Amino acid sequence: MTQAPEHRSARALPTRTRTPDAPPDSGVLVGVDLRGIQAYVYSGRRILDAVGRAALVAELTDTSDPVHGIADLVPDDCLVLRDAGGALTVVLPDPAAARDFTGRYTRRLRDRAGGLTPVVAFLPYGPRAESAAGEPSLPDLDTALAELPVRLRRARRHMSALHTPAHGYGITAVCSVSGAPAESVDSSRPLGEHTRTRERVHERVAADVARARGVGRRWHRAHSDAWLAGAAVSVMSDTDTAEVHELALPMEVDRLGRDHGDVSRVAVVHVDVNGLGAILGEYRERAGDPDVPGSGALAQRALSTRIAGLTEGLARALVRAVAAAVRVEPGRRPVVPAVGGGGTLTLDHEPPGPIRLPVRPIVVAGDDLTVLCDARLALSMVRYALEWLDADPELIGDPEDPRVALHRALAEENGGGATANRAAWGRTVVAADGRSHSTAVPTVGVGIAVQPVGAPLSLGYDLCEAMCRLAKERRLAAAAADPAAAQEHTVAWTTRFDGVDRVLSRVGLALRAERPRTALPMTGTAFARFLDRYLSVRGGLGADGDTRHRGWLVSTLVPLLESGADPGAELSRRAHVTGRPVALPEGWTPGELLDAVGVMDLYLDPGLSEALDPRLPAPVPAPFQGAGGSRGSGGFDGARPFGGGAG
Repeated sequence: MTQAPEHRSARALPTRTRTPDAPPDSGVLVGVDLRGIQAYVYSGRRILDAVGRAALVAELTDTSDPVHGIADLVPDDCLVLRDAGGALTVVLPDPAAARDFTGRYTRRLRDRAGGLTPVVAFLPYGPRAESAAGEPSLPDLDTALAELPVRLRRARRHMSALHTPAHGYGITAVCSVSGAPAESVDSSRPLGEHTRTRERVHERVAADVARARGVGRRWHRAHSDAWLAGAAVSVMSDTDTAEVHELALPMEVDRLGRDHGDVSRVAVVHVDVNGLGAILGEYRERAGDPDVPGSGALAQRALSTRIAGLTEGLARALVRAVAAAVRVEPGRRPVVPAVGGGGTLTLDHEPPGPIRLPVRPIVVAGDDLTVLCDARLALSMVRYALEWLDADPELIGDPEDPRVALHRALAEENGGGATANRAAWGRTVVAADGRSHSTAVPTVGVGIAVQPVGAPLSLGYDLCEAMCRLAKERRLAAAAADPAAAQEHTVAWTTRFDGVDRVLSRVGLALRAERPRTALPMTGTAFARFLDRYLSVRGGLGADGDTRHRGWLVSTLVPLLESGADPGAELSRRAHVTGRPVALPEGWTPGELLDAVGVMDLYLDPGLSEALDPRLPAPVPAPFQGAGGSRGSGGFDGARPFGGGAG
């Protein structure tokens, strides 16, 4: 994982300038891969635990931060080739320096995040290199970089036995998160009251959990300030004075717009860039100088930074789009106005505190983005994310925008340019109105998992990651038959939470049925068409508001379609009983209809694209109007345009 550029710049910290002009002709390539990241990050039920642990992993591979990162461990004669994605790749002058660095780094890792396991490989290279551990030295740095993944896989097969530190005292309480011995009390959130003394009972946690939560609070403050700068909602009070409510990101799952008294569900959304390995590999080959070994790796690192900026920019755009849709009326709780079967999206607000948004990016790292949100917003947010990625870079125009920066970097290296034929190296995006443009911004795979509030985040992440992987696999299979399929995003979701294997098995059976009982995974184009055709208020399944029609769908038509039977007879019977044709979307298919019924009570359309246009840099909104204006409003007071850069 790597911190996004905005996170690093927000601290105005000095950085050490130690990168050599060119890689040395002899040295030791050291590769470190952190194992067990996902289990470590999602081991708790609190957003704060996941956010803190994700931020801690980022700091443990950040060689630019001398305060919270590991810049103090990196010697001046070290060349950093990669410090992202939970991996670290550096070049050191000799085996002694490599052993010293590795020893100090693994000790730091053990002290700060004992739940992570480092996998390390040494690869000496060059004419003056010494062989290590019986392995011959390699001729140059490029050969060593190509061999590094093989050595790391080999090292994983010979892991040393893990251990639980013995602190020298008896265990009187266990950590509520990890099950290890509890060493401190977290007073930030009372668990309840003591039955006899009526005193508040606080959570007992291990030292590493308390440390990660401290990092999470710091990360939360930094990103809240960066992503919600200038964000506020104004409302006229009964005394005709403007009240300004600040907006904030939640740190508890219960704060994600939960409606008390109802069964509330959250969604874990995972976004991953398609074909990243191929993109980086091609860029390294094109940008590298054949006469300078390692130059391609340095260029690849620069491109990785731009991709990380794209991920961070997408996270910020999602947060700000939801924030722009918030509305407050005098004497009422704040809401996100929306249409659809999911009801009203009421936000958490404890006056005079801030209004908490129903969305929280958890992991913003490299090409990975994981977002936790109210389940009713998940599909609309994914649609907005795809529209944001598909925007025309030439219309955006701002060179600081992460989409424009990445687009131009890939265009220049592939022989494109402002006047070149972009269709020769980019992908073509066709808008709903038929207009098309080309962009080098890559496509993504998206997985969505819906689960009840209180379920382990690890389960939600495993499910959404599995659905994302399924979507990417189907894209590759489709691209083998039709190269145009490689230019599409892919989306898959599940509303079941009974384990990854069962969910994937159920999807596989539905796809292999004679009449497929699911249309998942969908391409980005098919996904947008699905939302408009089945879930919109104009022509969707619930467009007429007839509860009897909905009851017939769920109780009669859905079981019939799930059984694989021909629904023709039932449709004729229903039309005869009601005296009119059955109101189903034009061109419906059994698979799409079953998918739509499964999420129609979990779908809201808040009009995110209207609140914050994803295709252009957003204009500065007009200031709140006093007398004569609306008494309730939302949006940003004094916010700068947020369609621009990654910070």
